[in-house]
Amino acid sequence: MGMIEVKHLSKYYPPPRRGTFGFTDMIKDFRRPREILPALVDINFDVEEGEIFGLLGPNGAGKTTFCKIMNALVIPTSGHIYIDGYESIRDHEKITRRMVTIFGGEREMWGLFAWRVSVERNLRYIAELWKVPSHLINKRIEYALRILDLEGKRNEWYQKLSAGMKQKVHLALAFIVQPKIIVLDEPTIRLDVPSKRRVHEAIKKELCGDLGSTVLLTTHDMSEAEKLCDRVAILNTKIEFIDKPENIKELSKEYEIMELRLKEINPEIKKELDPFVLRIEEIQENEVCKVKIFFEDKEKNLPEILGVLRNFMVEDIRIRTPSLEDAFIYIINRGEKDVH
Repeated sequence: MGMIEVKHLSKYYPPPRRGTFGFTDMIKDFRRPREILPALVDINFDVEEGEIFGLLGPNGAGKTTFCKIMNALVIPTSGHIYIDGYESIRDHEKITRRMVTIFGGEREMWGLFAWRVSVERNLRYIAELWKVPSHLINKRIEYALRILDLEGKRNEWYQKLSAGMKQKVHLALAFIVQPKIIVLDEPTIRLDVPSKRRVHEAIKKELCGDLGSTVLLTTHDMSEAEKLCDRVAILNTKIEFIDKPENIKELSKEYEIMELRLKEINPEIKKELDPFVLRIEEIQENEVCKVKIFFEDKEKNLPEILGVLRNFMVEDIRIRTPSLEDAFIYIINRGEKDVH
């Protein structure tokens, strides 16, 4: 049995209602129900004890919804999440002492931190709230401050901290409570590069290595997932891919990328290229028009693609090997050929 087990989990939301108090759409609902919006569709995976498991996906992919279901903040439409053998909604009270969730962003979701109170006093309150044994509280506070380079901020009001420092204070919760399971939702989103590296080291070495915690990490940063995770699941409402991060590199060998800079985007370019490519992405930067073309067979498709491009005003062209980020985007959009 895994430390976290996800079984056929789905969550659908009704679209927002229009009109005063939603009356316009409420009346229409009596005639014909509106389409529901999928946030998660039939999600299945397990996370083993001591593993760092990454849940990757673009904004709106369902990562935060998943974390909220783990914390009984959102009720799933169907399916279950089992955490250390307990169901996330029905047995939530039994889970609270076993799991800590830290959401990214300046305003942490739980409202635990008092603004006009020092960092150290806030952390002491956290320790007492989670019933950390009294003889361990001072030791764990010192440990958290040292690990996260917060020793110089211990007497500063939480209110006066920068967004990045607040995020590190939020992360200190995990080092003080030391639960079996830690959920990190975009934990480094506001951190600068040196702080991000230190947090990565703390998660890998201290939380998982020394303390033996199981970590579920959500992120859209492919490099972060590669550094930290034992396995990753790529989520885009549905699970698109589950494997070790290094195996994503193998997918990048399956295709090539051509990048173009054009004087203007002609709608006909997509239509003419469509038979020879996997996907086309359109990027408008200021007055510069860029197109990224994913294609498979270089010997077969490249001459065809170049033949099409002769009819358009191409200013610059280059072919390159895909990066890990390109592979991630390719998986997310696999099977689609629309210009975005």
